[in-house]
Amino acid sequence: MVQNSGKTLRPGAYKPVNLPQTVRVEEDSLGLPIAIRIARRQVVTAVEDCWRIDDEWWRSEPVSRIYYVVLFKSGQRLVVFKGLFSGQWYRQEY
Repeated sequence: MVQNSGKTLRPGAYKPVNLPQTVRVEEDSLGLPIAIRIARRQVVTAVEDCWRIDDEWWRSEPVSRIYYVVLFKSGQRLVVFKGLFSGQWYRQEY
């Protein structure tokens, strides 16, 4: 167990982790991701899962996103989402 030092944390001491990062995504005619450019362009071979989140609708900036778990030829999986208000794509690592 970690002992309590009794020190008060200063503002900015906490840093968020796993923040979404913007990515460039090519979509098909239905809006599904078909290629994603991270360091280089990677073709999506399969969409393994998809879900939508609509939350905090009462706030000035509600959350409305559609998430995809995509698979690349290399076998790598990646979670990406599209902000439905902004139209911007992001990658999210867990």
